Amino acid sequence: MSCAFRFDQRATALVELRGLRSEHELFEEALAARGWPVLDRQGRDTDPLVERRVRYVIEARFPGSRFNAAFGARERIELVADELRLDLQVQAVECVDRDPKDLPRWFVHEPPEVPAGASATARLRGRFLRWSAENLGTRDTGRLIMATTPQAAGWLATRPLPGTPARPAAVARRAMGAAPTPSRRIGSRRDSLRMMSRLLVFVLLGFLLGAHLADVLVSQDRWSWTSTAVLAVVAGCAAVAGWRIPQDGSPFGTAAFAAFLVLLGAGGGGHVGRQVPDQGFAAPVLVALLAGAVVANGIRLLVRQWSWQRVAPWLLPALIPLAFGLLPGVGTALHVLYLDAFDVDLEDVEVPRAFQFMAMLKLTACLGLWFLAPSVLGYMKHFHWHVKDRMFGNFVVFLLSVLLVGMGFLGLGLLGAEIAGEKAAATAAAGRTPKGYYGIEPEWVCLAPVGKLAEVPVDGGVLEPKRPYLKLGDSGGVVVLWDAGEKAALKVPLERLRLAPADSARVTCGSAGPKG
Repeated sequence: MSCAFRFDQRATALVELRGLRSEHELFEEALAARGWPVLDRQGRDTDPLVERRVRYVIEARFPGSRFNAAFGARERIELVADELRLDLQVQAVECVDRDPKDLPRWFVHEPPEVPAGASATARLRGRFLRWSAENLGTRDTGRLIMATTPQAAGWLATRPLPGTPARPAAVARRAMGAAPTPSRRIGSRRDSLRMMSRLLVFVLLGFLLGAHLADVLVSQDRWSWTSTAVLAVVAGCAAVAGWRIPQDGSPFGTAAFAAFLVLLGAGGGGHVGRQVPDQGFAAPVLVALLAGAVVANGIRLLVRQWSWQRVAPWLLPALIPLAFGLLPGVGTALHVLYLDAFDVDLEDVEVPRAFQFMAMLKLTACLGLWFLAPSVLGYMKHFHWHVKDRMFGNFVVFLLSVLLVGMGFLGLGLLGAEIAGEKAAATAAAGRTPKGYYGIEPEWVCLAPVGKLAEVPVDGGVLEPKRPYLKLGDSGGVVVLWDAGEKAALKVPLERLRLAPADSARVTCGSAGPKG
């Protein structure tokens, strides 16, 4: 491993290694391969056959969150010792705090010269030029200075730098933004990045809240308690963030700004929820998109902690069922289970290929739910909860994998199609029109035989023209009608019937059938 690899955390550790000189050299080589410098070493003997206790002060460098980083450093150091079969004890470890300060910025400018005996017009013009130089930067020299006090900024303004023109001692400096005061706290350079990431979370939460409220209004106050709970959580997060976000002003001002971002996001989410064609589902779709982004980020963290060579064995088992799901006709398994609730075979109903492809994509997405398992592993490694291959962590990932495969393929996929078919059959039995399902569009129809009713061939029962039937589809010139009263499917040649739409199963069709 290269010493120049990217890392997020640095931790200094005091470790004690008991062994021969060869074991000490082996440990130092492993540290050098990882890019971990040895800051101090005490107790090493020159005799290769003498066993000694050597204390090392080393610096571990590794990716991951600062949260729980000290524990992660200890685990990584012990992992090196376990791989090399060394007798090593970590005695102390602490993260290195090297967060640079974001010093106030100053601009250097040349003040205008106003002669002592100048006229009133010249003095007025000089005042305007001085004001514009101090506030608008019209006479800046181009030098940018980072300093905590005006005195330090004044000294840096006249200090010569190689390759730059010499400046007279009369140059002045102006602060960028508000002038620093002794009571003003100097923040960290990375504070702004942390603040923006937290504020982005507020915007996303507000957007989700607005979309959910729009769904609640469309669906007549359904899940209103959930909206209230989300609103309380968002308000609490905004208040807490106002106190904890590093900033130079009042914490109440930052809390107010965070609350404003939440309201701004809620307004945008509400507008999107009202504008989408299929109203009432804006929040679930948004949650699905955010969940996909979270899963993708977890896999990215796993790759960053390991490498593509080590992550590939985790992802290949998920790609195999995905490739299986892309085979033609696999998505029709959902149609088979749906139609089974009506006691109808798939070959009796022709499903357009576009909807077969959509069903295949749904089944593929259900199989892809397994990607959540390596994503969780990536987050566990990012927060240093799974550094070593411990039994507990492996058991959690294994159990999560089994549950996700069962929930995805069986629960959301096959079992979901079966449940959808049972609900559709129950809806039709109650006289209402069921919702469509991936190309299967049930509708109530009144029928009139072409010719004599007794001469119409019927497979599965007897036709009664006064009774409306639920049309499930047709295939090969044969239409499938479902009798809500008998709960049985009838197959009739389409050329021997004339069909007309009916509002529900409660209507009474004409004795001679509808006029075609």
